[in-house]
Amino acid sequence: MSANIRELLIGFGKGKQTDIATANLVAAVWQLKKLNAALANPKLNTENDAEELGKGHEFATQVFKTSWDINGTIEKYLSSDIAAWAMAFGLGKVVKSGTNPNFTYTCTPLNPATDGIELPYFSFIEQIRPGGSPVIDRMAVGCAVESWTITVGSGPGRANSKINIEFVASGKLTEPSGITLPAATVEKLLPSASLTLTINGVDYVTNKNIVSLEFSWKNNIRLDAGFFPGSGFQSAGDATSGAIRGRLECGNRVASLKFTARFSSGSTELASLKNQTTGTAVIVLQYDANNKLTVTFQKVSFSAAEVGDTDGLVTVAVECQPQYDSTNGVISAVAQCNTDGICQ
Repeated sequence: MSANIRELLIGFGKGKQTDIATANLVAAVWQLKKLNAALANPKLNTENDAEELGKGHEFATQVFKTSWDINGTIEKYLSSDIAAWAMAFGLGKVVKSGTNPNFTYTCTPLNPATDGIELPYFSFIEQIRPGGSPVIDRMAVGCAVESWTITVGSGPGRANSKINIEFVASGKLTEPSGITLPAATVEKLLPSASLTLTINGVDYVTNKNIVSLEFSWKNNIRLDAGFFPGSGFQSAGDATSGAIRGRLECGNRVASLKFTARFSSGSTELASLKNQTTGTAVIVLQYDANNKLTVTFQKVSFSAAEVGDTDGLVTVAVECQPQYDSTNGVISAVAQCNTDGICQ
């Protein structure tokens, strides 16, 4: 019987793996819903001997398994739970505090000098009809967050507050997964209507002129560097099974912030661009006192500000340039939620 993609279940480690090769145990896995139907399909890379001399012809006679790639995307309505997870695994460094129901995760980017550049790992599980006759039941071991993007828009509905997470993996695959997923976590949404936003001293919510907002983080993971001598194989000790990565390290990381606001007499965006004014950008989204996300860009200037229109109203589209602050760095996030053990 054919399977419907809506039967897809996903689970992934809310707690981090002990190392890249050791899968999350079920106690550290949660099940969440997602919006996008794309699967994290494993890709086998191969080579052949077509170019080798000594065969008397130009055709391949052998195919060799060389390496494995796995990557995926998680698109969701923004909740306090997934926000805490994305900040912790995406930025890489997290300090947990608080107790139930207010677990607080203070997240900052890895400091290469003290923390190294290897990101925390998690396992990712996909299942369709798990059990005796599964359609899909697999687990990617050793995954790391490549990027996250949060978008906040105008209008009613959950779609105006969303997060998109991209991840890459070592290539190690376990089939069947051996995981019985727990019940789905009941998430606390962080709606667009809860936004507070201050950029370079301007309170865009009190002034009622914010239209949309997007902010993101990208790790630019060094994928090829993961295949180092001795990185390992899909089947341990089997050199014919294809290589897997033995590490996932961040490269040149990129922070991004852009927004669109109504533009009127007295609006300061063009002057701030011309003068290269710098200041902080503080973004807050909240469900209740125990479920909240606060993201701070420690120092930003404007790199572009273009006047146009949105739905017939005059607006200004601004691209910010996050900068490194010698005291506070580039970005920090404080995520509060009811879920314990994130990235622990």
